[in-house]
Amino acid sequence: MPSKTTASPDSPTDGLDAAPAVATHEGDVGIDDAGSSSATRQVPAVLSDSADAVERFIVDQLEPRLDQLQTWNGTSPHDQLLAAAAKRKKITVKKISDANQLLFLSGVVIGGMDAIITSLVSHQARRVSRSKQMTKKYLQASEVPTPKGRAISPTEFSRAVKYMKALGGPVAVKPSSGRAGKGISTAVRTEGELRQAWQRAMASRSATSDSKYQMIVEEHHPGVDLRVYVVGEQVAGAIVRVPFYVVGDGVSTVGELAETEIARRQDNAYLRPRQPKVTDDFLAPVGLSTTDVPAAGQVRRLTEIADTSRGGGLAVDVTDELPDALRDLAVDGLWSVPGLSAAAVDLLVPDLETGEGAVVLDINPYANIMQFRYPAYGEPRMVHDAIMEQILHRASR
Repeated sequence: MPSKTTASPDSPTDGLDAAPAVATHEGDVGIDDAGSSSATRQVPAVLSDSADAVERFIVDQLEPRLDQLQTWNGTSPHDQLLAAAAKRKKITVKKISDANQLLFLSGVVIGGMDAIITSLVSHQARRVSRSKQMTKKYLQASEVPTPKGRAISPTEFSRAVKYMKALGGPVAVKPSSGRAGKGISTAVRTEGELRQAWQRAMASRSATSDSKYQMIVEEHHPGVDLRVYVVGEQVAGAIVRVPFYVVGDGVSTVGELAETEIARRQDNAYLRPRQPKVTDDFLAPVGLSTTDVPAAGQVRRLTEIADTSRGGGLAVDVTDELPDALRDLAVDGLWSVPGLSAAAVDLLVPDLETGEGAVVLDINPYANIMQFRYPAYGEPRMVHDAIMEQILHRASR
């Protein structure tokens, strides 16, 4: 059980206000009581004949724990979690500007923060991580498994079509820059699907000089979405990010099932402000409408990817279950970028028990540590403490 306390989606600057604190633990707001929601399905979820790794995780690992949804009474945002960890380590934080802070121990500077990034992230690492294509090149150079892909100019759609055909299988499409899973399409198989995916990626791309407005077309790699936060050479936390889904009862519509699921999450202070408005436009990328009626026991995903920022995705802690193979792969991913000592490493994993066939998709030093502190299911992980411990460790060398 976590210690008795009450203290951002993929982007810590997602614009969501923290829920009010109920009790404090050295400034780290968290759970006031180890409570869970009570919930049952009228009809249990059933694996389909074509079930993939995500559906198997939902049916085998998540649905049996439906009544264990955490009921966080309050939360602290990313930067406040780091500040609370610094205080626990007797580190003094001095504000230099709105974005910049210095960290002191016994009057000596030991590190700093630039907005949400600490001095554990070098300038080179920041530049690399802003571009998915550059990150892929660093992973490949270090022989870390990552899907084969190519950056293509937005004006060269015909080239993207040719590359998809050359890969000989389904592809994923995403903007080279951007966070929070925006503009990503998976399992794209036809030119028509590619055009739709291209348009979504174009609408979501971030204008940065590093990415040069490029689109990424890469091999589609099936598996669960695993985010591992690595600090130094250690795994500080690991979560499976599950897409927003519903389970049919043979009577209710997708819209009604979604409303019921969102209502079930209202006691969770982390999830409450991050739920989507489920409309036909929201469902269009997965080919559903609000009036569709799923069969009894059928699992229907409402989003292509696990958007835990505003798309209804859930974070499920799997830190203790993570096999050594996946721990080592995550650490290798982090260390493929020089000057990077703390970041989230995103993987796609076909088999969580063995790690066989897993690939690294991205490395994100901007990842919000709230997902690890306030998972929907499982134990909270104090990633912020691990970050401050690593800063102290570096200062002692």
